[in-house]
Amino acid sequence: METIKDLLYFDYDKAKSINSQINGGLISEMTRAIEKEANLNSELGFDIKVIKGKVGGGDREKNFKTEKIELYHELLNEVEKSLFEKNILKELNSHYDTFEYDIVEFLDSLPNLTYIKATGYCSFEDNERFKRVMLNFNDIQRLIFASVLETDPEIIKYKSEISELKRQLKKNNVQKDILKLVAIEKTFDKILQERAEAKLLDETFIERIEIFLNTFTPNRLNFRLAPIDEYKDFQILSNLKSQYLVNGDFENIIYTYGSRPNIKLTVFGIITSCPAKVDERVNINNDYEGLDPSEIPLEVTFEKAFRNVFASFENFERFFFVPSYPKIAISPIAIYREVKL
Repeated sequence: METIKDLLYFDYDKAKSINSQINGGLISEMTRAIEKEANLNSELGFDIKVIKGKVGGGDREKNFKTEKIELYHELLNEVEKSLFEKNILKELNSHYDTFEYDIVEFLDSLPNLTYIKATGYCSFEDNERFKRVMLNFNDIQRLIFASVLETDPEIIKYKSEISELKRQLKKNNVQKDILKLVAIEKTFDKILQERAEAKLLDETFIERIEIFLNTFTPNRLNFRLAPIDEYKDFQILSNLKSQYLVNGDFENIIYTYGSRPNIKLTVFGIITSCPAKVDERVNINNDYEGLDPSEIPLEVTFEKAFRNVFASFENFERFFFVPSYPKIAISPIAIYREVKL
């Protein structure tokens, strides 16, 4: 069935690789032609920001952008069509219908699938945006609630003192003034919380959240989709790469679709993690299991201890978008809104 796609995310490199392995031909020739015309020295396709720097004239830049989007859609349609024809790509929504709504049998069939396409309600989770909001949360609260009490003489007094101290600190960073500023700001916050019912977060808590995010989820943009309305526990998780956002900026997605869109989107990609209800994997850290500790060479003992440290990280990773049954993870090729003709 022919469709119209509003493309939000497209992993051009992955799609081009799949197409070259299956088809080659026209799409690859078009890709090389456009990349050559855009005067790029890489095989990464062309980025709008790069074109701005290298190509003169707004009309030519607009033409490149149009050709890029046209190529993306043509390449995506070609890849999906080829994978469907070879029975490699499964449409999960219709695949679920074939099991007559038996969710257990449906979940049992998932490890046998590779490329999938699914449509459903979804959400985007931008950890950098979350961190930015957390770091500025108290200042935003101060701005909002202080404006409510802007006629309060005590509020006016403290705002004036804080502004004056900050001006002085820009000229001379004196420790005494820093401590005085901290004390006044604490008093100011206490008044806001008592009189305007402001909800301020503990600054130490904010710092620890920042360390936590910087350590485990730096620059993470996650995508979560639930293709079966009546069984929301089954979700598809994806980690997105910002360079493959079609409009170049996640903020553009928020302003158009929202971080939790109220219309259904479609994701297409390859399954990369499909946890079983009972984990039957062989634990490769259990080598030398049948030997007495005295029989294991010393260097192997140190090696195993070191490897066990990495194994212990798995428990941390489960908190950071690592799927657990019945969720699955995919490496996404495209995310779009699809209109069937």
